[in-house]
Amino acid sequence: MNKLVIIGCGNVGMAYAYSLLNQCLNINELVLIDIDKDTLYGKVADLNHSIYNLNSSTNITLGNYSDCQDADVICITAGPSQSALKHSRMEDLYKANTLLKGIISEIQKTNFSGIYLIATNPLDVMTYVTWKYAKCDPKKVIGSGTLLDTARLHYILSEKYHKPITEVTGLVLGEHGDSQFIPWSTVNVEKLPESEMIDIANRVKKAGFDVSRSQGFTAYGIASALSRITRAIIFDEKVCLPVCSYLEEYGIFTSTPSIIGKDGIEKSNTLDLENSEKLELENSIQTIKTAIGNL
Repeated sequence: MNKLVIIGCGNVGMAYAYSLLNQCLNINELVLIDIDKDTLYGKVADLNHSIYNLNSSTNITLGNYSDCQDADVICITAGPSQSALKHSRMEDLYKANTLLKGIISEIQKTNFSGIYLIATNPLDVMTYVTWKYAKCDPKKVIGSGTLLDTARLHYILSEKYHKPITEVTGLVLGEHGDSQFIPWSTVNVEKLPESEMIDIANRVKKAGFDVSRSQGFTAYGIASALSRITRAIIFDEKVCLPVCSYLEEYGIFTSTPSIIGKDGIEKSNTLDLENSEKLELENSIQTIKTAIGNL
């Protein structure tokens, strides 16, 4: 039986829930938890009204923290409200920490032993604090990381160089934030001038803020990234994705190519970076460590 709990059912949580239903992931039970139960009642009903036409058999319910006990995956999308006025995800550091601490303390009361999937910003720090508060095996904590940024990179490269998006390669690694970087050795567009590489990297970094300024939030991109990670867990795919995972040698979580299966992260940091790329990863790690220290 596959049971998944979503905590935080705003734009991201609901886009993720609907994405799961559309992807035939064999989820038997989908439980939604949110502080606004009156609104959530309608959202749960709306999702249930989609099941017939999606040919799904998922049981969707409005739940509470007691439902976490026998869940296989808990996805936390709850976080401070998005704003078009924000310039950095680190602006939410203290509010997000307080929120996550309260959520994890409630989950712990249920003896949950499954996998945590985190989408709360600032992502790398919140993935770390989830692990610290949950006191669990770090392999069972996964942040959505730069999988979304990688998707944005692929879209930008595809559009700019008129390539089918399925034929573009490239990764974004490090912090899901300002210190993220593109290891250009992974990109299959040859002989890019430095000015274009800088422009592309900046476009990827600010893509989320551009979307938020236009529609007030981001949802579909991160929802598809969360669904992709969920698929890897449920079907034990052993697939390598750029997600936020624990780097033992640094004692923090950040995005490196990581192998994901039914038990969580099986291996992190699978890519041999060039020396200049290693320096960029070190810079990203230091940024995350500084933010953790501020807490």
